[in-house]
Amino acid sequence: MPFDFADRDARRRVLWGTVGLGATGAAVGLNIAILRNLQPIRRHALTMAANWSLYGLFFLATREALLSEQRQKSRSLQLRPSLSTRERDEMFSSVVAGGLTGGILAFITRGRRAAVFSGVGFFALLSAAGQYTYTALNRRRRELILRELAGPLAKPDESASGPLASVWTRLRQALMVDPISRLPSWFPLRRLPSSEYRAMLELRREEARLELARMRSAIAAMDSREQTLLSLFAAPAAQ
Repeated sequence: MPFDFADRDARRRVLWGTVGLGATGAAVGLNIAILRNLQPIRRHALTMAANWSLYGLFFLATREALLSEQRQKSRSLQLRPSLSTRERDEMFSSVVAGGLTGGILAFITRGRRAAVFSGVGFFALLSAAGQYTYTALNRRRRELILRELAGPLAKPDESASGPLASVWTRLRQALMVDPISRLPSWFPLRRLPSSEYRAMLELRREEARLELARMRSAIAAMDSREQTLLSLFAAPAAQ
């Protein structure tokens, strides 16, 4: 499983990936040293950068070597290269390279055989998640490029709901559907139609009118009793 140094693209991916991981490690080490007040800060930052670079170099070189081996197998079997095959090869190579890197890292840092298995599993899952995210973003990028090249006649499939549908399309479809309509029939919350809502408003208005009329009649009766009492008190005073 040798690394193909003649492949210029592979060398570039390994080089820039290692540099990027080293810079990320330096930033992480610098922040940890500042937060924990570790002195000297520069040494901790450089140590973290060196560790991330070494492990990143091993991961990327192993991944590229596995990809090169997969491509050689495909050519020897005279298999036609395709996008799905390349994506499967990238996922397999990333998972295996991540598992190997995690196992070595766990063995160096902890020195126990039991820790190796946990390191292999954790970094394999982490690599699989990273490769899946990268593949999804790259696929979305290709779709946007093809849509721009096709011009205004190419419209997105609004009815797509399978795994090929983009996250944005599915989110937009979910927002366009009334969420209350998805509730089961036994749920106490439901959306009223316009006619039923107007009928309910008319009923509330009629109830308000009846209540207002009752209050007016009660006030009129109170005024009548008050006038009667005033007249009864005024009659003896006049005599």
